[in-house]
Amino acid sequence: MHPNPHAVPGTEPHLRPAGPQTRGILAGLIADERPVFAMPSWFVTTEAAQAGLLISEFVRELGGLATGTHYRSFFANSRYEALHGAVKLLRHRAAASAATHRGRVLVLDPDGTLARRCDPLGEGPERALVPGVIAHATTAELRAALDGTPVCGLLVRAPERLDASALAAVTELAARARATGARIVVDLSDIAPDRPADPADPAVTALRPDLVVLGESLTGHEVPFGAFTGSHDMFAPWSTPQTGFLHSNTYGGNSVAMRAVIARLLPRFDGTAPVHRELAAAAADRQATLDLYARHVNPMAVRMQRKLHGALNVVRAKGSRLTVRLDSGRELDLVDGLCGAGLGVAGHNPSDALTDVVRGHDPARDHVRELERVLARETGLPCAFPAVSGASAVESAITLARLARPRQRRIVVFKHNYGGKTLVSLLATAAERTRAPFGPLYEDIRYIDPFTPHAVEEFRKEAAGGDVGLVWIELVHGSSDAYGPIPAPLLDAVTEGRSEHGYLVGVDEVLTSYYRCGTRFAHHGRLPAVDLMSLSKALSYGCFPTGAALVSQEVHDAARRTNPQLVEELRTHHAHGLGAHFALQAIAQVDALGLPERVRRLSDIVRCGLAELDTGPRGVVGRRFAEGLLGRLQPRVPGVLGRYLAPDGERMTYALILWWIIRARAFVVYDVFLLPLTATEREIRHVMRGARRLSRTGPVRLLAHAALFRLGQRLSRVLSRTSTNPRSTT
Repeated sequence: MHPNPHAVPGTEPHLRPAGPQTRGILAGLIADERPVFAMPSWFVTTEAAQAGLLISEFVRELGGLATGTHYRSFFANSRYEALHGAVKLLRHRAAASAATHRGRVLVLDPDGTLARRCDPLGEGPERALVPGVIAHATTAELRAALDGTPVCGLLVRAPERLDASALAAVTELAARARATGARIVVDLSDIAPDRPADPADPAVTALRPDLVVLGESLTGHEVPFGAFTGSHDMFAPWSTPQTGFLHSNTYGGNSVAMRAVIARLLPRFDGTAPVHRELAAAAADRQATLDLYARHVNPMAVRMQRKLHGALNVVRAKGSRLTVRLDSGRELDLVDGLCGAGLGVAGHNPSDALTDVVRGHDPARDHVRELERVLARETGLPCAFPAVSGASAVESAITLARLARPRQRRIVVFKHNYGGKTLVSLLATAAERTRAPFGPLYEDIRYIDPFTPHAVEEFRKEAAGGDVGLVWIELVHGSSDAYGPIPAPLLDAVTEGRSEHGYLVGVDEVLTSYYRCGTRFAHHGRLPAVDLMSLSKALSYGCFPTGAALVSQEVHDAARRTNPQLVEELRTHHAHGLGAHFALQAIAQVDALGLPERVRRLSDIVRCGLAELDTGPRGVVGRRFAEGLLGRLQPRVPGVLGRYLAPDGERMTYALILWWIIRARAFVVYDVFLLPLTATEREIRHVMRGARRLSRTGPVRLLAHAALFRLGQRLSRVLSRTSTNPRSTT
């Protein structure tokens, strides 16, 4: 049943005020110092494994299938992120026949919300912001579109709104589509998880979907959440070491959402249901957790966890420290060198998050409007569009820019930028490998390498054509092979062209804002004026998935003239009082904690530490750079071994992770470090000493250390089993 069948189509918020249960979940996590976020993609928790099991059983029951049918889920932060992920998987799964269907997905979209987001200007599926998504509001239109149009998928939204005859018609169309090789997706974002007398769902049993999209209803609409769920065969394209993390997000699978999902789904199963045994086993044993996660979430994440023998098993998080528990049971206290990929401004589980936000939260107070006013003062951009992740903030910003400059279709993005992995934010992610399997994508986009000698000339030539409507910039990159910020001459050219050519300038501050890169915002002192901005990680306060796209009044008004309904939807769909409250607390603490001066001192230590790194030819550290407390160390394999071992390959990646965690006692798990803004000077020096030691370490020694660690962990497990299960003697 839809939560409000009388609502105006598309304009109802997808999130509701956080009630006692959600606030209780947060209180428990913060008080117990449990990690809410630890790292993107590789964060495997008991709660996530349990949620995966419950969702699998939920979907199995909806389809009336036999016990033993298992499904995998990918966790997102909204129904729209889940829908985009489902479309990506449809396209990737059907890549072998792409020449025939060209990535087209047919959608029954009764209220038009997905259609508006994919094609905000109504330009048609070929020229849309998300091309190839062909949406129709009625079954008659859907039937006409299916005739003679090869597709790789059919997506049915809101099937609960279909009467019996409409469901029969859609079922017949689904059978026709499936006969051509297309796969079927059903969007159940608003389904009530309560168990009816007959747990089977008429739409699911009739349509037999390959994927089911779930949404905010599984958290009671109180925590941002989405998921798409399907068989292991459906997820096959994302089930190899090379592709296991091709689709990802930062907040998905966070502990707040996972506990909220469990709380909503668990009452569906009576006390004798077999799921209780599996849930209890996972709660009691890490290996059972990994088994469950591999079966119901991502086997490649489990493969990695097992190869690292618990080095990524984060069991405690407080301030600038993490505790990991190895497979042997040994616990290591570490300086956090990742901060959940740059989240928060006060580290993990700050005490005021519990006292001031969770316990002091007043659902009647308009925190969303208050946050908009505060962000306007902070940025000079008066109009805020709430988001549930960095990707959704980037997506809203790009969408609003297209609406505000409808005749200037071209978007310029500088290579090495990372914007996210939805089908819109993916446009701002310049890595070709990340985009390649998921086309068609918006084509009127130009990627310019900012580090070539001719970058300024190339950009000016592009801008002079008059077609550019948006220049989207991430000033400091946390991924890719860039080892420095965008060069100043190129930013000067962007500023000059903004006035001359009338394009909009947007900055991605998801990772870089609030002193992560040394200044309040990374574009300060580099770009005198911007029109759009995306924020997220700092606003989360390390506790809750949230974010915002900020735009000027001119952009807001121009976008509203073009598509007022979509602009209203973007303002309301992800508005959430508790998320806004966490963001307000984060901003207030920036100055209360003295971050401007603190980060200046800590940045000096980082800068000096990098200068002391060994520059000789034998170490595993190549290029290096730091901007504030964000830095990167390029892995390399010098000498003859470099012919056989890739610096970014699995063996080197795992060896580097183990070296940092076991030897350096710092949680650095990528080639990037994101140091805590509230760390002590001693902790920062500790990490930089580790970097200096690493720069003097050769690849053979690095690999040998990893091999010895693995051997020790295996021996420890064998001895543990022997001591707990002694063999009887006669």
